[in-house]
This record gives sequence, structure tokens and C-alpha cells, in this order.
Amino acid sequence: MEAASSTGLLAGLIAFVSLFVLKPVAVYANLLDKPDHRKLHKGAIPLTGGLSAFLGLGVAWLFWMPVTQGYGLFLFCAALLVLMGAVDDARDLSAKFRLGAQVALGALLTFGSGISLESFGNLFGFGEVTLGLFGPLVTIAAVIGATNAFNMIDGIDGLAGSLSLITLLSLAILFGASAGFTLELALSLGIAFALVPYLMANLRIPPFRRKIFMGDAGSMFIGFAVVWLLVNGTQPGEMAFRPVTALWIIALPLMDMVAIMVRRARKGQSVMKPDREHLHHIFMRAGFSDREALILITVIGVVFAGFGLAGEYLGLPEWLMFTAFVGVFALYDWALSHSWRLLVVFRRSHSHNRA
Repeated sequence: MEAASSTGLLAGLIAFVSLFVLKPVAVYANLLDKPDHRKLHKGAIPLTGGLSAFLGLGVAWLFWMPVTQGYGLFLFCAALLVLMGAVDDARDLSAKFRLGAQVALGALLTFGSGISLESFGNLFGFGEVTLGLFGPLVTIAAVIGATNAFNMIDGIDGLAGSLSLITLLSLAILFGASAGFTLELALSLGIAFALVPYLMANLRIPPFRRKIFMGDAGSMFIGFAVVWLLVNGTQPGEMAFRPVTALWIIALPLMDMVAIMVRRARKGQSVMKPDREHLHHIFMRAGFSDREALILITVIGVVFAGFGLAGEYLGLPEWLMFTAFVGVFALYDWALSHSWRLLVVFRRSHSHNRA
């Protein structure tokens, strides 16, 4: 626990310093987010939040923790992913190239470490759902899914950082309560602490007066790391938590991504086509400010993660937790599909409360 805490504190300190060091680098390398028809912020914003978090975690890890048990390979693959994300932030890489790189890095980590998903647990109440030979392929798909889920949720100030902290701190609680997961605990805390300076800058909390964005480099790194932690935590034999619990602690990014992709597919659009139909967009069209939307969505994320943690510690049946998750997702998908009706209700309620 002491090593994990030291790793986290050092990661946070290095990330804090990195935000200032990387500012001129962002200007030189064109790591700047400029307003367009979809981005309504003012001025060019440095996209260095994710880079600072990775630097903080990477340096702290090499200083305090070992690179055995696949963690050296994880850092290597994460570094390549962050580099690709930074290039994408500066040059706008094609979606096919990004997807190909994510598949390649997911495969390298999965087959190189020999660690992959082996079971989904007893999701349906009829016994354990084992993956067998499909385990590595499912793991690679999970890497792609989580990487894009945290990327797609990064739509308003503080949202990606807040939801990432909810997931990482939930994982830290689970790993901290289980014996033999020191490295996983250190990684969870290390990334969480490294994200705090970025989140402060993103929300312009003193001493930060100028805004900084996470960038694709950061959101993809978070998703990549979360999958690695989830896979390590749900290995049969030495299990920190059940696979169904993982669904609840990443519920909002996962639900938002899947629901949006399903909606785009129904319309005959590319599932990777950007739009303004995410949950935070709906809240803002309903009349909430970006800060109000952030608070509401963060509270929802805490409730979902809290249900997952409670279900894990109370030993709720996996099939019950999975059924509840499917029900919540169905409600979420319906709400997005009928957002125009809900907007009327939201606006009336919001106007009444403000009156």
C-alpha cells in the first residue's frame, strides 16, 4: 500500500510540473484544439492533459515499481498509443489508421503478456460463461471498445477526467480490498493522481488560469489502462472482483458509446462519425450549463459505480447485476432515441427550478 501511495503522489507531482513544461511544446507541435463547427470553445487550447498524465504515471512507475508481470509491455504499448494519439491531435489521422493501431497494440499486449479475459462469470444464472480460445480476441475487442468509449465521452470540460477518476478510484477500492494486487492498486492510484492536475487545469481551478484539454492521447490511454486493469482484476483463481462488476464501474462511457453507435447504425451512418447526440449534449440542449451537466452526469457515474461496488461486496448474484445493467442500458438507449421528448420535460423542470 505504501509503494502504491508513493507511486500515486509522485505521478501527480510529475504530471503537475509536466503541464507547465508541455505548454510551449504544444504550440511548437501544433497540439492545439481550435474552434470549428463542432467545437464551440474560444481560442486554441493545448491538448496536453493526457500527455502529462502519462508522463507522470510512466516516470513514477519506473522509479517505484517493477516492469515484470507484463507491466513493462503495458507501458511500452501505452507509450505507442499515446504517441499515436498526440500525432492524431496534431495532424488528424484517419479513423482506419487509428483503429488498426488500436488492434495491433491490443494484440501485442494480449499475446505478449499472455494475459486475457477467460470468463464472463455466471451472467445468466446457468453457470460460468467461459471464453476459451476466444479470450484473446474478446480482450482485443475490449481494448478497442474502452479506448474509444473514454475518447467519445470527452465532450465537455471535466467530464472525461471525472468519469475516469470514478472508474480508477473504484478499481483502487477493489484492488485495495484484495490480497495480491499491489501492482494493480499502484497503477490505479498512479493514473488517478496523475489526472488530478489535468482536471484542475481543465476546470481552471487555481493555480491554473488557462484551460487545458485531455486530447485523444489522454482519453485513449485511459481506456487502454482501464481494460488492462479490468483483465488483471478478473482472472480466475486470483480474482479481485467479478466481471459483471466491471460493467458497472465503466457504465456511463460504455453505455454512451454503444447507444450512440447503435443509433448511428440505425440511421445508416458511420458508427465512428462525430455528432452532438451524446448525453452531455442532450443535457445542454435542455438548458443546463456545461458545469451543471458535468455535475449531474458525474453523480450518475458515481451511482452506477457505487451499485457495482455494493453488489460486489454484498455478493449479489451475477445474473441479477447483469440483468439490472441490461435494463439500465435499455432505458438509456430509449432515452437517447427519444431525447426530443425528454428535452421538453427537462426544459420545463429546469425553468421551474430556476424561477
